[in-house]
Amino acid sequence: MKRMALPLLLLCALALAAHPPRSLELNYDAEKAELTVKIAHRVNDPERHFIARIEVALGKELLAEKAFERQENAEGQEQVFLLRERPLAPGEEVVVTAACNISGKRSARLKRD
Repeated sequence: MKRMALPLLLLCALALAAHPPRSLELNYDAEKAELTVKIAHRVNDPERHFIARIEVALGKELLAEKAFERQENAEGQEQVFLLRERPLAPGEEVVVTAACNISGKRSARLKRD
């Protein structure tokens, strides 16, 4: 029984430390066709616990994606996507999803004016 207690305790500690991104802030510059994504994801070690992937979708169409091997800093991640090949038309809405490498993801929507 004692042999199972330590692995179980470690698993619980990892689950408590892992968390999805707290929030996503999205801004679109129509003149430059640039989508700026700011992700709040506070971590102790951005080398081991980080935003692993960001996806930008318009309906079922994947407009852009980026994978990461570490987080830019302990507070979060920021990425600018150039959408010049497929700029957003007025009224179109993108969904941006950010995924943590350990556990969880969060999405946010942005509708172009």
